[in-house]
Amino acid sequence: MVRTENFIYFLTVCGFFIGLIFSILSNIEAIQMVWSTIAITVIFYIISLAASGYFIKVSELKTAYTLNQDLYDLQLAKAINQIEKRESFLRDSQRYIRDLEEELYRDGGFEEEEVEEIDPEKGQGVWQNG
Repeated sequence: MVRTENFIYFLTVCGFFIGLIFSILSNIEAIQMVWSTIAITVIFYIISLAASGYFIKVSELKTAYTLNQDLYDLQLAKAINQIEKRESFLRDSQRYIRDLEEELYRDGGFEEEEVEEIDPEKGQGVWQNG
C-alpha cells in the first residue's frame, strides 16, 4: 500500500512533467511556458490532495502490526541479561590483566613507563609516567 504523502509527491511530479510537455508542444513564449507548467503542477497537486483526503475518509485503515508487549519485554530482558554478562566478563578480564601487570611490575618484569593503567570510567588506557 502506498503511503499518502508518497502518492501526493508522485502525482505532483507527474503534473510537473505533463505541464512541461504541454507547454513545449503548445509553442508559447518562455514566461508563458513557466506559468502554464506551474499552473498544471498546482492543479495536479490539488487533485492529489483531494484524492488522498477522500481515500482516508472512506477507507477503513487497519493497523499494520500488532505488538505482543510481553514477548518483546521478555526478549529485551534476555538481551539485557546477555549484555550484563558480557560486561561482567570484560570487567573481570580487565581486573585480572591489571592485577597481572601490577604483579609483574612489582617483580621487576616491567619498567615503570611501560605499565598502562586502565581508567574504567573512560574505557581507555592512561600511560603512567614516573
